[in-house]
Amino acid sequence: MIPSILSYLKRFENFSRMLDILYKMTKTYRQRIGALGEDVALNWLNGKGYELVQRNFRFKNDEIDLIMLKDDVLFFVEVKTRRNDNYGLAEYAMTPKKLNALFRCIDHYLYTQDKLDVEWQLDLIVVEKFQKDKAPKIFHFENLGLYDD
Repeated sequence: MIPSILSYLKRFENFSRMLDILYKMTKTYRQRIGALGEDVALNWLNGKGYELVQRNFRFKNDEIDLIMLKDDVLFFVEVKTRRNDNYGLAEYAMTPKKLNALFRCIDHYLYTQDKLDVEWQLDLIVVEKFQKDKAPKIFHFENLGLYDD
């Protein structure tokens, strides 16, 4: 009985190691796709007259993909990239939890950069149908988190 337990544990250890490797590969892939989407969004925004202030601003576990400036307004831009819609629409990834994380990060940025009196807004850029030889679709959602009564 002991040999079968040992062989089971060995298989489990190998399986666990394989899952760990697959996770790391997937994470790297997601990061590459995300960075490419940010490049597309940055170029698109530059073409619309926005100027890059900072990219990938981090505060604790939170991150703002792009901080842009246009007409003396700071734009905090979250970029979501999807090669296809197999996992749902990218804009649905903007959950209340994600919005709260972004607002925490924005608050920290404004405080540390002494820009508490600056006009700003939070936008979402969705880069979809991201393929090698085709132009992606870009959707711009403005003023996230603002609700009219």
